[in-house]
Amino acid sequence: MKVTFIAHSGFLVEWEHFYTLFDWWKGELPPLDRNKPLLVFASHSHEDHFDKRIFTLPAEYPDTRYILSHDIRLATRRWEKLGMTQEIFSRVTSMRANSLYATKAGGAPLTIRTVVSTDIGVAFLLSAEGKLVYHAGDLNWWHWEEEGKQYCTNMAANYRRAVGKLADAVRDESADCGCKPVIDVVMAPLDPRLGDAYGLGIEYLMEQIPVRTLFPMHFWEKFDWIERYRREHPADAEKIVPISRNGQVFDI
Repeated sequence: MKVTFIAHSGFLVEWEHFYTLFDWWKGELPPLDRNKPLLVFASHSHEDHFDKRIFTLPAEYPDTRYILSHDIRLATRRWEKLGMTQEIFSRVTSMRANSLYATKAGGAPLTIRTVVSTDIGVAFLLSAEGKLVYHAGDLNWWHWEEEGKQYCTNMAANYRRAVGKLADAVRDESADCGCKPVIDVVMAPLDPRLGDAYGLGIEYLMEQIPVRTLFPMHFWEKFDWIERYRREHPADAEKIVPISRNGQVFDI
């Protein structure tokens, strides 16, 4: 499996039989094998996670499909603005939170589960080729102290509840594939804007669910905060990928 950090929360994951592209809104895609299907995911409608240029991809990669959060509105009156056509629209699957979609990609069975975000939209858990891959979108422990104590208390409860749902989904998928209940690749927010609370979401996630490899994201190109987290969490440091630039490629 090959993982490319494109920028911000955008990742390209190359599986054996297909590609998955998550939350691409800036940065350039590397060249892709046109014979492999491309599944494009957008976790929600925020401009740093969803951009209309994803709908230009079929021109270069004919076997492109879309799995989009239900909050991304594709009403016909918006098609011209988005560069949409009926044919492109027919390639879209819209998913609500806490739902399941079973399909195939490149002949390989693929199961997609969603978890409700603590912001808007969903997080995605994918199961295929004996692996589990998780992209959090904006599902995170958003500890904004300026919002007040009650907000932070509610956010903590909501995040813990969402991670519990994710843990249930991991167990279900692991039972179906006969593999260990561990996420092979995680992409999750590590946001410097939260100050000392920047890593709460990742820390709690890794306490609750076994993880093999974790890619921080949503860190606004402040790559040094990844190294800070690795220093402050030495027990998990080897699992945290030390991303140092946009466009960086990793073999997993």
